Amino acid sequence: MTVIESIVRDLRELPPPKLVEVARYVHGLNPKSHERRRAALLATAGCMAGEEGEDFERAVKAEADRVDGDSW
Repeated sequence: MTVIESIVRDLRELPPPKLVEVARYVHGLNPKSHERRRAALLATAGCMAGEEGEDFERAVKAEADRVDGDSW
């Protein structure tokens, strides 16, 4: 039995929560995984989609000139 076959056999016996732990660990070992995650974060950082972004912009504009004296 190869190392990979042995690992797969052991994985098949794990409960789902443990499989999630293993997956996070294994994916964390792969440098390409880090690069893809970083690229996704850079592409979407600071973005709000459609209506959510518009609602946020309206709320900021409506409240931007107010000062809450209780917060000081």
